Amino acid sequence: MIEQDRKNQSPAGEKGERVITAASPFAKRYYRVDEVAAYFAVSERTIYRMIYAGEIKTIRIRDRIRISVKEVQAFEERAIATEDDD
Repeated sequence: MIEQDRKNQSPAGEKGERVITAASPFAKRYYRVDEVAAYFAVSERTIYRMIYAGEIKTIRIRDRIRISVKEVQAFEERAIATEDDD
């Protein structure tokens, strides 16, 4: 995943906001569990637990689990919204 810090680049953006951007027309649309775990700085086992609990939606290609970029973004937004409610 390509991540960019939007510090002082956009007046509408929050300081330090992370944005996933496309690097090329062939940017990835799906990620492996290990890539999502690295993005969130958690273990792969944590991501698998979240998948089995229904917190993260996946697709399967044969016996391989893939997580869409949109689902990663949606999960991150849900997690931020939950933090804001506390």
